[in-house]
Amino acid sequence: MSGETSSAARSGRSWREISQEVTPRALSRKGRRRRLLEWVKLGLIGGMVAGAAGAVYVGLHAWQGDRTAIAAVAGGDAVREVSVITDGTLTRQWVEETLALPKGARLMELDLPALRDRLLASGQVRAAVVTRSFPDMLVCTLQERTPVVRVQVQTALERPEQLFVARDGVVYRGVNYDPRLVAGLPWLDGVRLVRDKHGYAPVPGLDAVADLLGTAQLQAPQVYQGWLVVSLARLESRDEIVVRSQDIPEIVFSRREDFFKQLARLDYIADMVRRFPQSGPMQSVNLALGGQVPVKLASSPEELARQAGTPQFNLPPTTQPKGPRDL
Repeated sequence: MSGETSSAARSGRSWREISQEVTPRALSRKGRRRRLLEWVKLGLIGGMVAGAAGAVYVGLHAWQGDRTAIAAVAGGDAVREVSVITDGTLTRQWVEETLALPKGARLMELDLPALRDRLLASGQVRAAVVTRSFPDMLVCTLQERTPVVRVQVQTALERPEQLFVARDGVVYRGVNYDPRLVAGLPWLDGVRLVRDKHGYAPVPGLDAVADLLGTAQLQAPQVYQGWLVVSLARLESRDEIVVRSQDIPEIVFSRREDFFKQLARLDYIADMVRRFPQSGPMQSVNLALGGQVPVKLASSPEELARQAGTPQFNLPPTTQPKGPRDL
C-alpha cells in the first residue's frame, strides 16, 4: 500500500485527476414545462417590444412623409345633417340658421365650442352640447329656458318689442311660443333694463317672482288667471312684490312670507267681499303684514257705515295651511 502511494507521488498524479464520469440528473416533466413557459414568455415580450417599435417608426415616417394626406383623412366628410334634440320649442331650421355653417364644411374642421356659444347667445338656450356623429352628422342637444313674465322694451330709434324673462332673470327674444302661453304671462314692471354685450343684463329677484307665480298657477289658478302686471319696484327696499289683477288694482305680497299662506288669505278675503256686494270691489290688499291684512274697498267707511251688514274681515287661523281644494 505504501508502495503504491509512493509510486503515485513520484509520478505527480493526484486523485483529482481521476476521471469521474457521472450521469447528470434528468429534468422532470414539470421542470421541462416550466423552462418551456419561460422561453415562450421571453419570446412574447420580445415580439411585443419589436411590434411597438415598428408601429412608432411607421407612424413617424408616415407623419413626416405625408402630412397632407393625414389631414385630409382626419377632416372627415362634409356635414350632411344637423340633428336637434331639445326640451323646448326651437326647431332644426332655427339651429341651422343660428350656426350658419359654411357650405361644404367638414365635420372634423368645426369648432364645437364656438358653435355652442352661438346657440347660447340667443338667451332662450340655457345649456347646449354640440357633438360629432360620424361620418357626417352634427348633433345639438339643447335645454331651453321657460318664460316667467314678459316685458315691453322700446328705445328712441326702435319699435316696441316684447321680450321674455326667465327664472334666472335672463331677458331674451322668445321663438315659437304658443300664443296662448304668451297671452297668459303677466307683464313685468318696476325694473330698469340695462344693456350689456349679450343684449340685456339679467333682472335680479325673478326667482321669487317665479315662486309666487308658480304657486298661484298650481294652488289658486282662479286667482292667477286675472293677474296682469307684476311690479318689482318695492322688492329691493321692502321685500315686496306688487301684483295688479283684473279685479284688484293692487295686491302686495311679501317675499319673506310663505306664498301659499298669502294666497289662501287673499282667496278668503275675496270670498268675503263677494258676499257683500254693497261694499264694492277691492282697491288694494296688503298681504305682507302677516295676520293683519289691510283691505281698501271702493266704498268709503262712511258709506259702509250707513249700509246694513257691513262686512267684517276676520282671517282664519293660519296654524294649519289650507290644501289646494280649500283655496
